[in-house]
Amino acid sequence: MTPGLHTVTVRAFHKGTFLGELRAQVSVQPGTPARDGPPRTAPLTTLAFDPGEVTLQVLKGADGAYSFQLLGETTYAPESFRLLAGDSHAARERIYDELRHLAAAAGPGAEQRRARRRLVNLGVQLWATAVPDAVRQQFWAEAGRVTALTVIGEHDAVPWELLYPLDGEREGDGFLAEWLPVVRRVFGQDRVRELSLASAAFVVPPGSPPEAEREVLALRARLGSSVADGGTLTRRAAVSDLIDEGLDGLLHFACHNAFTAAGSRVTMADGPFDPIDLAYATHSEALRTTHPLVFFNACRSAGEIDWFSTSLGWAPQFLRAGAGAFIGTLWPVRSDTALLFADTFYEHLVGRGQNLGQASLSARRAIRDHGGDPTWLAYAVYGSPAACAATPEALCRTP
Repeated sequence: MTPGLHTVTVRAFHKGTFLGELRAQVSVQPGTPARDGPPRTAPLTTLAFDPGEVTLQVLKGADGAYSFQLLGETTYAPESFRLLAGDSHAARERIYDELRHLAAAAGPGAEQRRARRRLVNLGVQLWATAVPDAVRQQFWAEAGRVTALTVIGEHDAVPWELLYPLDGEREGDGFLAEWLPVVRRVFGQDRVRELSLASAAFVVPPGSPPEAEREVLALRARLGSSVADGGTLTRRAAVSDLIDEGLDGLLHFACHNAFTAAGSRVTMADGPFDPIDLAYATHSEALRTTHPLVFFNACRSAGEIDWFSTSLGWAPQFLRAGAGAFIGTLWPVRSDTALLFADTFYEHLVGRGQNLGQASLSARRAIRDHGGDPTWLAYAVYGSPAACAATPEALCRTP
């Protein structure tokens, strides 16, 4: 309706499963002749859908309003929704700060019960005020058939993993993320059904938490001899070289991540490493042929900031580069609980052949009763919930 350069995006879904997307730019100027541009195509590797997967697509319009659309067995119309404050950033930061303190003060007994009650109240309030009424009703209509929920779009609008569905007498089995596999997608991310674990490299720079070395030892034992050992990396140059050359396998970070208004940063032996250091890999799509798994087990490693016309963070950078899946945290977590989450996740993904969604759900449930520690809800999982690990021992089985 207005002159200028516009981006048109077409996304394909089949019964709630995201299949792929295509983007094209259209330039409109008054008084100029219309002409056809070059044909634009995007591959769809398969039209198969994953039964029971439901996708919630969340888009932010130019006027600041959000569009929520639930896509499942039924394709519902988009619902427009405007946050009263206009931006959820301040409220989200208050929640994350409270959860950071809960993690630090976690303990057994009455404290655990009080922490759980506080978490539940936060989750219920988020569900009631951050999700449109119509979308909540649509979710309950689909709930009996849902086996996984994928959120695509504005990830920082709501901490989705904290939602606790409750509407009158209708209540699920706890938090959404302990009831169902909850995963995220970023725009431009490939639909990947097989995660390469041909090798595993570990990033443990100097000054990492004391548990980091124990975490790496445990994960090496968990992955087994069939996964080639890519070594422990301490220098930024070594990590960048591995990524730019097309990492084939697992890249696991066990370290500190500093997150501020300027974004994320990991202090390596040869200097700071931040998401901008992935720009070459992102725009050359260095990981698109190998689709590795990236597990960033550090504080607030799933945090994002606005950067000109896009969001900047570890998750979008790795995924746009072609990573098959990314796992990070939304707020600071306890090192001991983070170690247990990682070990349990790999046990179920590799040892038991569960898919990405089920393995992450199993890991959450394994650590949710640790003294009121909310770390189990801190993990944000990006990828296809049906993605499986590709190793000789990891034969993917349906749950």
